[in-house]
Amino acid sequence: MSWFSSSSSGQSGQASLQDCNFWPVTSLTSGYGCLSETDTAWALTTNNGFQTETQTWYSVLADGSLLLTQVIWSCIGVWMVPAQTQFTFKLHNPKTGETIWRSVNASGFSVDKADGRSCKANEFSITHSGSAKEGESEKYHIKGTLDKEQGVILDVTFERLADAPGFKLGDGESGGYSRFGKSAQPGMGKDGLVIHRFHPLVKTTGTILVKGKPVDAAGDAMFVHAIQGMMPNKVASRWNFAFFTSGGGQPSSEFNNVRAIQMEFETTDDYGVHGAKSGRVKCNLGAIYLSGAEGEKGTMIFTTGQTHPSATAALYPLLPALSAKQSHPDVSSATHIGAQKEETTGYDAPSKVKFVWNGQRRDGVGRLQAELEVETGREKGEKGLIEKVDVLAEIPYLVKKALSAVVGVKPYIFQYHNSTTLHLQLTDSEGKTRGVDVHGWLFNEASFVSP
Repeated sequence: MSWFSSSSSGQSGQASLQDCNFWPVTSLTSGYGCLSETDTAWALTTNNGFQTETQTWYSVLADGSLLLTQVIWSCIGVWMVPAQTQFTFKLHNPKTGETIWRSVNASGFSVDKADGRSCKANEFSITHSGSAKEGESEKYHIKGTLDKEQGVILDVTFERLADAPGFKLGDGESGGYSRFGKSAQPGMGKDGLVIHRFHPLVKTTGTILVKGKPVDAAGDAMFVHAIQGMMPNKVASRWNFAFFTSGGGQPSSEFNNVRAIQMEFETTDDYGVHGAKSGRVKCNLGAIYLSGAEGEKGTMIFTTGQTHPSATAALYPLLPALSAKQSHPDVSSATHIGAQKEETTGYDAPSKVKFVWNGQRRDGVGRLQAELEVETGREKGEKGLIEKVDVLAEIPYLVKKALSAVVGVKPYIFQYHNSTTLHLQLTDSEGKTRGVDVHGWLFNEASFVSP
């Protein structure tokens, strides 16, 4: 499926624009968007209904182990009910199968007002330094004592490299925004929103202390800041996430660092091309970062984005500013293969997942196509399945109560971590194409929120 459609722009029609109540960022804008100093600052919106905000750091260590740290801030939008904060830590060793997971309710959470990115609670602290400006690096120093009895102590620094700026899909203040409601314009007919901003190329250093034994946290990482400005069961019925990185003990390619990331969500039946009950829509965005190629200066950045209406929906409506880009060649897709119902959760879990990217280089002098396919298990420890996370069992009590009251909401996250190969096809400005295979690790999630 092409990004919008191969049909002429005149077929979109004002009727479609009037009926539409979901405006994905992948149909509002395209291409690389620079991050401002405030794009990754905590928003902590408390006056606009249910809000969930997360900052998440992923890293693959030298032995292929996965490190995940996440801060989840939630406000249920009820007067006099305070926001709640959760801190989650996971360390998974794919060779031994050992997984250490701690999720704690954090108390006393606050954000540095001057910086907006440094924050602390009684259980952890995150100190931000550096700048989002081009040519400058940023660091997040994360410290936390998550389990005194078992001795899980975290002291890790995540550094975004100076030649790898963060990104969002589309430039300007609206870059990264998907909007729910009768209008794509901010503040008009707004039911809610989803925002994603990324640092795809990050390095980690530091130490994790587990039961008195140190674990070297040196690794290849990424960061994502996400905001869901409405009830999670209204935002999406499904999510897919992919984080591929070279390294982790795998053979190297001609590139020193490779990252491939993808974030996709699928709407519920309430939102679609022609309003409610008109078919669900997938919004998929991603990027490929390459650095260290011979003769290359800095980092090559390729951005992708694609809207996938359901088969029953007609042409996705376009804003006038994008009508000329109707046949835009960017591709970004996540496909579940061999899905079958899984007894524990009741959802159709995949046997394989395929991710595809096809985007333009940021400087406009070439394109890249990338794909990978990985087998995924159905039981813990099988084909990379780390966990089937029962979300309601892990989130703060008041948020859990709010979601439990919604009939049919039973969120589960299938987390996988596998060694795999990313197949690249690079096309230069003269149309010459060459292929490169990159060996590395893929951490991916298949999330199911409601039937």
